[in-house]
Amino acid sequence: MRQAMTWMRAAGLAGLLASGLAMSGLPASAQAPAPETRPAPSAGPNAGVAPAAGPVPNVGPGPAANGRPAANGDVWPGHAMTDEEAAAAGRARLPFTTGQIELLGRLLQQTQAATARARGAEPRGRVRKVRLDPLGPEAVQEVAVRAGYVTSVGFYDRTGAPWPIAALAVDERFAPSRREGQDHLVHFSPAARWLGGNASVMLEGFAEPVVLLLGEREGVADFRVDLRLAAAGPNADPLALAGVAGFHAGSDVLLGLLSGEAPAGAAPLDVAGVEGRAWRLGDEVLLVTRAHLLSPGPRAAERDPAGRWAYRLPDVPYAMVSQGGRELRAAFLDRTEIPQPNREN
Repeated sequence: MRQAMTWMRAAGLAGLLASGLAMSGLPASAQAPAPETRPAPSAGPNAGVAPAAGPVPNVGPGPAANGRPAANGDVWPGHAMTDEEAAAAGRARLPFTTGQIELLGRLLQQTQAATARARGAEPRGRVRKVRLDPLGPEAVQEVAVRAGYVTSVGFYDRTGAPWPIAALAVDERFAPSRREGQDHLVHFSPAARWLGGNASVMLEGFAEPVVLLLGEREGVADFRVDLRLAAAGPNADPLALAGVAGFHAGSDVLLGLLSGEAPAGAAPLDVAGVEGRAWRLGDEVLLVTRAHLLSPGPRAAERDPAGRWAYRLPDVPYAMVSQGGRELRAAFLDRTEIPQPNREN
């Protein structure tokens, strides 16, 4: 009985192995032969006595395809492509020789060099600081941008403090960008050559937009442009507004000027470029105006409730002032006495 079960197990194992090989597409010659079927022993006088165990049948792989013996029982060599077929497949996927690859590399380098020459000479980079009057005749500032380069434009007030940008309108082709913590800066990096357009920049607390003309310029590119407006921004330093060291307020001379009384010995001057009155007293110029003085720094200043300023300045031919967001030049001119004709009584 035990020998019969052993033969049945061997037959089942051989059948499973043959089914698996058949599903994998291997030819029948590569499949293992089925074990020899022996009839179960019949009941005889020795029934109930277990027969001696015979040899276990060989269920390993048989001879490989084409009659070639399989090495170590491996059936794959009989189905692998030949060396010639492997070489053809490799040639289809890698069609170039080493020399041909080197030639293609040299052609690529030559093409890149020719493309660089076609772009022209590298531009001359520049960094500029510009005083800007948004309402003046030259209110539109030109900025030279170029593909492949980043141009940074910063905005500052008359004290040099950064002036934050509230809003920006510009063509997206100029690729504008801003960085956190740098509210006064905008960066332009156009991706194409010979673009033209403008940018409109609104600054915090400033009523008028600052307009920039953007475009490529022959032979030059702006790497950085600092625009300084003739007005005090939201981050203006009060000490810088007061002027240079040595400034003081409460001068009796200045209070007298605001009251309409010029000091003794002061020679009146004509003022051009801004509304105001001026006198020369010794080595100083006395100025009364509603404009804010930019330079030179005043030696003293006083302001009345009506908004007029009285300044003591060094003896200079002109001063830069700010009024209504515009930077103006106030020139001090000596008065020329015009002789009057004698009248006969």
